[in-house]
Amino acid sequence: MAKQTTSPGAQRRRRSDADRSVQAILEAALDALAGDPDVSMAEIARRAGVVRATIYAHFPTRESLLDSVMERAVAEVAEATAAAEPARGEPEEALERVLRATWQKLELFHALLAINTARLSAKELHRRHLPVMTQFAPLIERGQKKGVFRRDVPVTWHLAVLRAIAHAASAELQSGRLTEAKVEETMLTTALAAMASPKR
Repeated sequence: MAKQTTSPGAQRRRRSDADRSVQAILEAALDALAGDPDVSMAEIARRAGVVRATIYAHFPTRESLLDSVMERAVAEVAEATAAAEPARGEPEEALERVLRATWQKLELFHALLAINTARLSAKELHRRHLPVMTQFAPLIERGQKKGVFRRDVPVTWHLAVLRAIAHAASAELQSGRLTEAKVEETMLTTALAAMASPKR
């Protein structure tokens, strides 16, 4: 008896269906986690329009789902950072423009940032943020060469300070201690002052 095989067309359809399920799950998880960091997998499945078993087929654990959600969020922030053109214009103006664009995209992920800050080590958080932060490095180097950004500290320190300020701003917004209208300008003022050359 001849062995039945799945046709290439059917295989493509299955892959396409699986891809759509994954995207729906990630979108639902982002939305659900924004409102409730402890949201259940069942609720995420309901929002995604799938059964819970489908989530576990793609993401065996809650941690694996959170990892994939974070990867997607970082990719979106990295795209917004690149779209703001870090290489264009004078360093100070470029830094402010890129920080605004990055922050405005990051606003979608404040709850996720809080979740990941609690569950990941500082070293791992740094690694996960590299797709965004490495785009700032050439801009900082350019500003240092022009004498507008501090040259007495390394680029890596500037990157760490920017990341810490953005995380602090996110935490203040989440806590309600700073309003949405105030937090962006506060974050920008603090970041630009921290970066500025003391000779200026």
